[in-house]
Amino acid sequence: MYKLMILFLLFSTAVYSQQTIDYKSIDSITWDYFQKYKWDELIKTGKEAIKNNIDFKYLRQRMGYAYFAKEDYYNAIKQYEKSLEFDSADELSHMYLYYAGLNTGNESMARYHAGKLSKEKRNELKIKIFRPIDAVDFEYNKKFNNNDLRSDPDYLRLGLNTQLGYRLNLYQSVSRYNQITELTTAIEQDEYFGLLSWNILSKTNLSIGYHYVNTKVNTETDSLKYPGNIWIGNINQSFSRLNVALFGSVFTNEFGTTTQLGTQIGVALPGKLKPYLTSSVYNINEIDANRIVFSQKAGLFVFKKLWAEASVTLGNLNNYVDLNGLYFYNSLDQTTFRSGFSLFWYLNPHITVYSNYTYNKKLIIETLNNYNQHSITGGIVWKI
Repeated sequence: MYKLMILFLLFSTAVYSQQTIDYKSIDSITWDYFQKYKWDELIKTGKEAIKNNIDFKYLRQRMGYAYFAKEDYYNAIKQYEKSLEFDSADELSHMYLYYAGLNTGNESMARYHAGKLSKEKRNELKIKIFRPIDAVDFEYNKKFNNNDLRSDPDYLRLGLNTQLGYRLNLYQSVSRYNQITELTTAIEQDEYFGLLSWNILSKTNLSIGYHYVNTKVNTETDSLKYPGNIWIGNINQSFSRLNVALFGSVFTNEFGTTTQLGTQIGVALPGKLKPYLTSSVYNINEIDANRIVFSQKAGLFVFKKLWAEASVTLGNLNNYVDLNGLYFYNSLDQTTFRSGFSLFWYLNPHITVYSNYTYNKKLIIETLNNYNQHSITGGIVWKI
């Protein structure tokens, strides 16, 4: 008799569970959890409902908000994107995708969804379609070496970001590099960089850039100029926590042509410290010779507003293009190894300050002698 009662209770529970997993009950239960801020219970119930082929817009939105409240923005994005499959024009989903994009550092995705909001909502959130001065950044770099034949170089850069629309962005930068050697009174390099980015889709971004390099070498008897041009192309695709980019560039000057082709793969790992890894590999072709450059970065949030990143780059960096074309390595002495550490401090929503230490192993190509170079960078980004 006891065994029969147990079997009856188990059977009754199973029948009851099957009866309660329907649209009406799931809608009622998840709404109750939503109102009571029971995010874990809401997410668990939502997953069980979807497993049983019960899926609807409000379920996805509630699950999206639950993840958002737990600061799990990648899963929030996934849920709100699913809700758009039921209603592609739903403003609430686009609004939280906008916020989730900002919270994952993907401003281009955020701007894409901002463009889907109504004019009234954009005005309420103070989102403008055109921002001629969206952000300004400035950095200064001082290098120190142990070679008596080379001075300690300086590098100065100023950047300006312009939002041309909700899906179109223009970043521009000017910079100057200075150094003196035993054979020169000055080596100066003035540069201009421009990158136009277009969000084709929410997570698909295409960038086209141009980098002008004007190298001037002064001696006691002469002044020589070696201008060069770099054309840049990059396509970037995000898959939740995974990001994949294909990059290509062509550098030309009077000495020849250097092409660089490669890929970059980044992954944002789960966890309170928000760790991430980014790996890049490039093939550089120069005067019919190929070489490989590999770069690895790893970062995390040390504190809520302090982000740390370490990096290492292996390979000969002669005429190497980095960070979507912003940095170009064509100094007199080639870098054959580089490692560094950076700190980024978000003072407030408008100001970010950062610092960097980098160690470089340099090669004097004429003598094949190596020397060490250390560099310190300080910078600031002002979001207007």
